[in-house]
Amino acid sequence: MSFPFDLRSKKLDEVDIDLFSLEFAEIVSLFLPCRKVHFAGPHPGGDLHAAWKAGIEMVRNAQKPVVDGGEVEHLYLPLWDGETLFCVAILDNPPDTYQDSSSSMLLEKSRLISAEMARVKQFALDSVTGLPGGPMLHNRLQALLQKKRSQENGNTPFSLLLLEIHPRARDGEQALAIIARSAAFLDSLIGHLFTPCHLGSGIFGLLWEGVGEAQTMKMADLLLRWLKREGFTRSQIGIRSCLSEEQAVAGEVFMSQAWNALGVARKRGPFALCSHQALSNRSAHPLCPPPARVFVELRRVWQDSDGFALLLVHADHSDEGIVSWPDTAGAPLVRIDEHEAFVYLEGADRQSAEAWGRDFQARAAAGNASFSLGIVLYPDHGFKKVEMVGNCRKALLHTGFYGPGSMTVFDGVSLNISGDIYYNEGDLARAAKEYHLGLQLDPANINLLNSMAVTLAQMNLYRKAIPLFQQALALEPANFMALYNLGFAYLAMGEEGNAMENFEKALAEQDDNFDLLLQLGKLYCKAGRFADAVNVLRRGEQVGPGGVRDISHGAVHRFLGEAYKGLGENGKAMSCLQKAARHNPRDAAALSMLGELFLLERQGDDIALTLCRQAVELDEDDWRHWSRLAAVLTGLREYDDALRALRKALALDGRNSRLFARLGALYEKRGNTGLAEKMYRKILRFDPQCREATERLVALQKI
Repeated sequence: MSFPFDLRSKKLDEVDIDLFSLEFAEIVSLFLPCRKVHFAGPHPGGDLHAAWKAGIEMVRNAQKPVVDGGEVEHLYLPLWDGETLFCVAILDNPPDTYQDSSSSMLLEKSRLISAEMARVKQFALDSVTGLPGGPMLHNRLQALLQKKRSQENGNTPFSLLLLEIHPRARDGEQALAIIARSAAFLDSLIGHLFTPCHLGSGIFGLLWEGVGEAQTMKMADLLLRWLKREGFTRSQIGIRSCLSEEQAVAGEVFMSQAWNALGVARKRGPFALCSHQALSNRSAHPLCPPPARVFVELRRVWQDSDGFALLLVHADHSDEGIVSWPDTAGAPLVRIDEHEAFVYLEGADRQSAEAWGRDFQARAAAGNASFSLGIVLYPDHGFKKVEMVGNCRKALLHTGFYGPGSMTVFDGVSLNISGDIYYNEGDLARAAKEYHLGLQLDPANINLLNSMAVTLAQMNLYRKAIPLFQQALALEPANFMALYNLGFAYLAMGEEGNAMENFEKALAEQDDNFDLLLQLGKLYCKAGRFADAVNVLRRGEQVGPGGVRDISHGAVHRFLGEAYKGLGENGKAMSCLQKAARHNPRDAAALSMLGELFLLERQGDDIALTLCRQAVELDEDDWRHWSRLAAVLTGLREYDDALRALRKALALDGRNSRLFARLGALYEKRGNTGLAEKMYRKILRFDPQCREATERLVALQKI
């Protein structure tokens, strides 16, 4: 592997205008004080403020500073990468601030500003990943918090995500390679939403503006799923959202809170997340238990009972003022607060509890009030009396799906809902516990079976998840989600035939799921079904996933390139692989295949070798990259290097007949027929049906 740290001087580029806008504006203001700084690119086009267009065009053409007077004076300042214009700064000033300044002085300042910008870029980018580092993330966070304090952004929410991709590596060199690949993947995946920053040791910071907690949690869950499917062994996310209504805190406190949430996520599983809001505001959690005094009063009521109903009564419009509660007809009432209370019905069964509830709601409606009720019955499936309190809350949450004035008896669906609450906040262990309890009540509930199995799969417990998916399919053979998720479980277990079978069944039920089309195309490529791969991948290219378009289409193009290569349509293959490499410049598979095709199509031998060498540097643990490098080296008659590359490939996959066949062919080219014959015989020992080995042995024996 080559030196992993990029310490070369960085050129200033138009893309830096957005990436370093805060830092560049601060540099300009230090050299030339002004009210505000804006930037425009060096080329015509784009959306520009109408008042700036003439001044910017003058700078672009003459490449000299321009001052435009008026109520707001504008100084248009050229900024440079060497002798090349890379952007124009527009400075807002009071009248006559720079009107009398000499052009030579302003031009000298522009050179100094440009040099300082280049230094900022040099030290702001991480030498391993090429991404901005922690200081830039901190600057962005401080700017957002300052806007929050000054109300500049209209109380727009934002979120900080700390993503940990812990590299499991044999040494520091491999760890650095994994971190660099992770960074490239992340940048391609979500770079169009926010710029990832590398804080060090595989920990990335992401600032996402204009989104609340719920949307952030969904994106975080989606991101973890993608990382898992790309072969990452573990990854966790800690989230700190700044909500519209809350006061801004110090930046260091904000980052520390996200870090603490990441610490909790680490304990939850290999692919887990945690939100600071969920940790810090447990009293507002929908499943938060009532005060201790409520349990004391309820124990006093039910202590000698062998059977009862417990009802959690909730005033539906409690935010509208004082609630008028009907009389409970002698049933003991234990208040939680002025809006909620438990009602105890001694000896009541389901029918009598529901009758009591309907009567209560009718009397409330007569007084223009509305109440929702969650009901539990004791005894019930081995639940303890004290657990009835929590189950009442789950039944009431279930009731919420039917609107105000509803009533629900606790059942398996109630536990599915409570499990979903825990799952959505990243607490997979508690979610699994809820789903498990739900299945005890309702073992034939397909949603519960799917939910439980998906949660176990997220925890890498595939052997436990697969039978649950199978149970769901026994009840409903055409259930898309069960087929789809079972396919992924088999894929994670390395059972590619079973995965393909279930994906194909899922495709028959729904043919517009991007993930399904991509994974099926990938499996078809591996099985040599290249025409089928092209069919599903072209469909996937048209569908496209929400929120992760760039990297996903990069993956589509990579596998499309492999499929076209397998069909012998090398021109189409090269076009697709080049697109994949543009989406993710560290896509080792795309670079490796592209290198081999450059040699085959005589598009440039040096480029072919460079691409294949780059692929093995990026990912030296994939035998296919070494095999393609060997093929290119053989084509260039560099047989010694080709032999070393093939031996590297065989060290990674020691029973691969294709590799032994290539090694035998290479020995033949070098005139070592004895070693070539030995390789072909070795192939036939573990693959007696290998036609190529048999034919080569026959040919060698005729020599």
